[in-house]
Amino acid sequence: TFALDQLVRDGDLTVKQRNELLVEMTDEVADLVLEHNRAQTLALMIARRQALPMINVHARYLDALEADGRLDRALEALPNDRQINERQSAGSGLRAPEFAVMIAYSKNADVEEVLASDVPDDPVLDDDLLHSFPTPLRTRFPDIIRGHRLRREIVATRLVNNMVNLAGISFDHRMIEDTGASIADVTRAFVASRNIFGFREMWREIDSLSGIELDTQLELFLDARRLAERGTMWLLRHRRPPLDIGATIDTFAASIAELDSALDHVVSGHVANAIADARDGRTAAGVSADLAARSARWPWMHTGFDIVELAESEQTPLADTATTYWAVFESFDLEWLWDGIGGLPRSTRWQAQARGALRDDLMSVLAELARLVMRSDHDSVARWIGSNERAVGRVISMHTEIRRAETADLTTLSVAVRQLRNLTLGAAL
Repeated sequence: TFALDQLVRDGDLTVKQRNELLVEMTDEVADLVLEHNRAQTLALMIARRQALPMINVHARYLDALEADGRLDRALEALPNDRQINERQSAGSGLRAPEFAVMIAYSKNADVEEVLASDVPDDPVLDDDLLHSFPTPLRTRFPDIIRGHRLRREIVATRLVNNMVNLAGISFDHRMIEDTGASIADVTRAFVASRNIFGFREMWREIDSLSGIELDTQLELFLDARRLAERGTMWLLRHRRPPLDIGATIDTFAASIAELDSALDHVVSGHVANAIADARDGRTAAGVSADLAARSARWPWMHTGFDIVELAESEQTPLADTATTYWAVFESFDLEWLWDGIGGLPRSTRWQAQARGALRDDLMSVLAELARLVMRSDHDSVARWIGSNERAVGRVISMHTEIRRAETADLTTLSVAVRQLRNLTLGAAL
């Protein structure tokens, strides 16, 4: 009501008009509150579904909150490390009421950190501010909203709610563990990734689905979440803080949208088959053809950051760059390496960091190999491989030996990626 009272004081509304506007907005205000409550309930449900596979992450997050003096486990009746270990042995994790406590502490901590930074002042978040208010107020009086005395608090609260509800209760903790970034830096990267991929729009579209199994819907939520998470991670690892949110969105959003539309036409082999299988499976599960096709591409779209940077640095058309990038992937038969890294354990903090770093290394090597091909005089990856037959042969031979092992682990997969890295250093143009 502060904004409306200010309009009355400024003479823009009479008291009668103020009261009429309040009545007009009543239903939408209720909808805004219910929308947040529903989003938080959904976040809790997804967390509960992931309670066992994510139990070690949740345990570490509880430890971190307690170590920072933000949480008293005994006071909140949360399990200690011994009790968590017992639950894990019994095949269970944290419970819904415990996640409810965690999400409250997580949001409070994040809002405090965001308010202590300049994140709420970023012009990119103007939309987040305006959409905290009902439509009549934000369309007729946007400037009074922008001048609200609690503007920063409103922005920080809405942004943190959005981040935690969509990306997950432990999202910020995992980003900090993997990169050492601050909450403010994680939030900046999340906003950029969110806007680049249209994460909020994806989430709303999935949330509005009806007539499909809950497991299918949750799978879609998690795939959308992983895409936004991988985008956030890429930005944290490849951009010096503090991230310029607006410039980053301007750099990547249109190009990644173009890559999304072109992906089906530039991939082949394993990637094409994986996308087709995911699309057909979701169509059969009752997902609309359009959403099934788009969601099938989500597991691969985080590569777009490297492809966009490569196209810009080499001054090559985006579609041609993407074609070369994925041709390298297929020509070197890297499906086994990609999947092997994805299958590495991540129960401990160090396993998760090693897995993420190795995936990042593989993507970097892919981009560098594509760069070598584009700079060469050869018109295809196959011809480039032919001109570097001896060096490539050594890599393929080593990879074949590694693949013959019964299981792939961090050591062998690291060697495989290193062999590719050596190729980028020693191959001829």
